[in-house]
Amino acid sequence: MSNNSNKEKSLFKKLTALPYLLVFLALLMPLASVSCSAKDDSKPIAEMTFYQVASGVDLDKALADPALGQMHRMVKENPKVLDRFKVQMPNFPKMEPVHHLYGILAAVFLAAVFAWIVPLASTVMGLLSMVSLWSLLMKLSQISDMLGIPLLKVQAGIGLYCASFLILIGTAMNIATLVRPAVIARRSRKKKK
Repeated sequence: MSNNSNKEKSLFKKLTALPYLLVFLALLMPLASVSCSAKDDSKPIAEMTFYQVASGVDLDKALADPALGQMHRMVKENPKVLDRFKVQMPNFPKMEPVHHLYGILAAVFLAAVFAWIVPLASTVMGLLSMVSLWSLLMKLSQISDMLGIPLLKVQAGIGLYCASFLILIGTAMNIATLVRPAVIARRSRKKKK
């Protein structure tokens, strides 16, 4: 029975890496969506995946009409607006690539690897990567606010929610792996009594 229990534990540990690896696919979905209205249900004018933000976003390609036309009209009619945009994005309308974001992907990968070796380290890496993803969203909101367009609103996209949910599943599995030996030891003590 002990051998069978060890096999189950080993399989469960291997499966714990799966949610972390699925985060890579979740980040193919929109990380953030930008809308141009105060309403929560307004149609997004742009949606960006994690990989697009990391490699640089071209606003001419990312923005949908009528927002794209509005942006070009603002720049054409008021050249000072362009100066304000260039403070935030020196190569406006292209956002600079943010290559250090790939560090978040490295942390997620390490969380998957550590799930097999050290579940506590896996939990820490996973939670740190989730906090980093949400911090990225806050930074995108901050950039949006600094552009000075009052109705522009950045919200979390489905990719961010999926990635966070998968990281939380991996965390729960890691905690189960950590707690299981204590539960088994307690049961064996009760049986001896």
